[in-house]
Amino acid sequence: MTEYVVLLMGDAERWWDLTEEERRAGYGAHEKFSAQLVERGHRITGGAELHRASEARSLAPNATTVTEGPWAETREQVGGFYLVESDDLDDLVDCCLILAATGDAVEVRRCVQPEERAS
Repeated sequence: MTEYVVLLMGDAERWWDLTEEERRAGYGAHEKFSAQLVERGHRITGGAELHRASEARSLAPNATTVTEGPWAETREQVGGFYLVESDDLDDLVDCCLILAATGDAVEVRRCVQPEERAS
């Protein structure tokens, strides 16, 4: 199986402003996504919901200091991710439509495996 990261990107503050009911609906979409992955033969191996981007600590390339907040000053930030093993990228992407329907952008990228790294 190939390992992919499913990145969830959206308005950095929108989630924190949702009502409790809207959040429950969002979590429901993630439960549906997770169940569909299992049902269709994919395997979740990790992942996490991330705290606010404003709580991040960032280091610029060749930095000697650390800045508070996200690296990019944009509204769209990574809000969470899944690590998924799959033999069918097209079907995995099809499952990701559930997450995209919540209003967040979704990016699916293949992870570099140890045997692919240059020595």
